[in-house]
Amino acid sequence: MRVSVQVPPGLAPGRQLRVQVGNRQYDVTIPNGVAPGGSFLMEVPAPPPSVAAAMQAEAPVPMGLPIEMQRAAPEAPPTTLRRSETTGRPIVDAAPRSNAEMKAECPICFEALADGPVGVFLGPDGKRVSQHFFNLAAAEEWLRSGTGLCPLTRKRISSVLPVPDIRTHPNEWFAAVDIDGDRRLSRVEVVECLKAQLPIDGAQLDAAVADPRHWMWQQWDADGSGYIEANELLAPQGLAAYVRTAFERAATGGDAIPDIARDKDAWYNYWDEDRSGELDKEEVVRALLKTFRMTGEPAQVTMMRSAIDAIWPVFDDDGSGSIDRAEFLKPDEGLADTIIATLGLHTR
Repeated sequence: MRVSVQVPPGLAPGRQLRVQVGNRQYDVTIPNGVAPGGSFLMEVPAPPPSVAAAMQAEAPVPMGLPIEMQRAAPEAPPTTLRRSETTGRPIVDAAPRSNAEMKAECPICFEALADGPVGVFLGPDGKRVSQHFFNLAAAEEWLRSGTGLCPLTRKRISSVLPVPDIRTHPNEWFAAVDIDGDRRLSRVEVVECLKAQLPIDGAQLDAAVADPRHWMWQQWDADGSGYIEANELLAPQGLAAYVRTAFERAATGGDAIPDIARDKDAWYNYWDEDRSGELDKEEVVRALLKTFRMTGEPAQVTMMRSAIDAIWPVFDDDGSGSIDRAEFLKPDEGLADTIIATLGLHTR
């Protein structure tokens, strides 16, 4: 599906936008030749028809901030752009943000990032390989037993850097969050780390990212540069002082997760959060780990991923990467009953 995106002021080709369409977010690189105020077509994986209709009905909201880590290298050779046959506008692929990213969960174990220490992956050059944060224990286990590649970017990793708490070690926090080492933090760098470390309202922070005139930036970015420097971080009214109380949300228990062995349909409805009628493999792994409270146990995370990898091809015979409701709920032969039998979940 293709969605028209207008480039906000101040952004140039090669920089990335985070674009929200309906309840979904995508990361997309601004193509060559498209200046601020111009537009291009963002191509995203086609959702189910009902979701696609809703997305087409809502105007996309460019959140207007570069993801510094993914800036195009100046020496990168030009690439041939695809263009619309009717309008001539460039067409570029977009990367959808996962449920784990949207909900500030670890992409490896799906534990809420704010529930424990977090870490970031460093490459052989000692620099961060992406803007992503991970549960520290899960990241260290991934490094020990994984492929030596970041699970999201597939870039080579050599170590895990624990991220200090901004409330107690602001200087060390600044150094860890400063992805490109330029001694200043973009708004995306700030927001993504706050969501990873603090029990805050992520929706409010996302709204702040989308609004360059939001009061947070006027207070924290005192010189109006568009970035937060170290001296602004430590100012009396700066970021470090404010986050001790900002956006604190009351703990809520939330709805109880249905028992998959007793009510497979209710369990499916609970985890089909975008109401697409499908669950992809990562969604199933995430749902099972959270259902059975395994997110804090690296060995069980690995076991669950291996088990789902082993049985998945039997049900995803078209290679789409997703399982629909009928395939999941089919008595005795569906994915739900196979998961229950394979993992012995009914005994837990």
